[in-house]
Amino acid sequence: MQGSPNFLFCVCQTGAEPAVKHEVAALRPDLRFAYSRPGLLTFKAPAPVPPDVALPAVFVRAHGASLGPAAGPAEAFAALAAACPAGQPVRLHVWERDVSRPGEEPPGFAYGPRAAAVREALVAAWPAGQHPLLAGELAGPGDHVFDVIVAEGEPWWLGHHVHGPGHSPWPGGRISVEMPPEAPSRAYRKLEEALRWSGAPVRAGDVAVEIGSAPGGASYALLRRGVTVYGIDPALMSPVVLDYRGPAGNRFVHLHRPMSLVQRADLPRDLHWVLMDVNLAPQVALITARRLAARPRPALLGVLLTLKLDDWRAVRHIPRLLQSIRAMGMDEVRATQLPSNRMEVFACGLTRAGLARLAAG
Repeated sequence: MQGSPNFLFCVCQTGAEPAVKHEVAALRPDLRFAYSRPGLLTFKAPAPVPPDVALPAVFVRAHGASLGPAAGPAEAFAALAAACPAGQPVRLHVWERDVSRPGEEPPGFAYGPRAAAVREALVAAWPAGQHPLLAGELAGPGDHVFDVIVAEGEPWWLGHHVHGPGHSPWPGGRISVEMPPEAPSRAYRKLEEALRWSGAPVRAGDVAVEIGSAPGGASYALLRRGVTVYGIDPALMSPVVLDYRGPAGNRFVHLHRPMSLVQRADLPRDLHWVLMDVNLAPQVALITARRLAARPRPALLGVLLTLKLDDWRAVRHIPRLLQSIRAMGMDEVRATQLPSNRMEVFACGLTRAGLARLAAG
């Protein structure tokens, strides 16, 4: 049955299921596709799937041992008791499966209310003593997490994982971002998700260049963090970005021309971050990013790059694209499909100096 411990569950963006199947086939050829709903897939393994199973897949936002469906709290708690050692404290993650691609949700739709109602019902009925319920939703290293995936008109889908590298601390990998009403575009949300997912140590006083900055959503997020931003874009920027002055004097400088006409000399020598989100094939866009990030850049801490995909078959090119980012002088490169990404992925590369700052906290 699907709820046996021999199944792995994976959660992804609606539409990215083919990419997940491709990645899982490459990473775990022993697994066999078993079941799917939009944004949810399960795979059968030849042996029990441990809750700390590793799956470094770019398009998978959450994964773990699948416990199958449940019609209500009683079935959910029975499944948890069968999968998790008695007395083990548990973190509860409840979230809603994607209903559409980011930004294409039905009018008036919002993620959260359905999951909040299910979580409230589970907490109210939580059995005393069997598995103490940990307070809060944000998972920490070593936490046993009880995953509950909900969708309208369907049973809950259950899972169990141990939080660690490769797992998001947020339920279902859905990162909560408060979008200020004056933000020029949804790129604000995308960058905030990127920074929280990656932990990239962006600090007030840093200097960044953003390739493809108009109308200014991501630049505005950086400005609010105290970063001075050089934005490269022939299109117009929002006044809220152009007029911004931070408490410590950070501001936005518009290089109002195509990225091909920007030279390294147009940017300050002490450049800490290179960002890019342009509607070009990633192989083409990376040429400019590499040119602006190339050494000597002694102050460079990292690159934060959004890579557009032509279709889901482009997943096969991702290892090569990440290798191109490493060749920019990055000592660590990680990639994921963020909740607000459409047919694109986010990649974070950190230099040795960036990793040292990250380690220092």
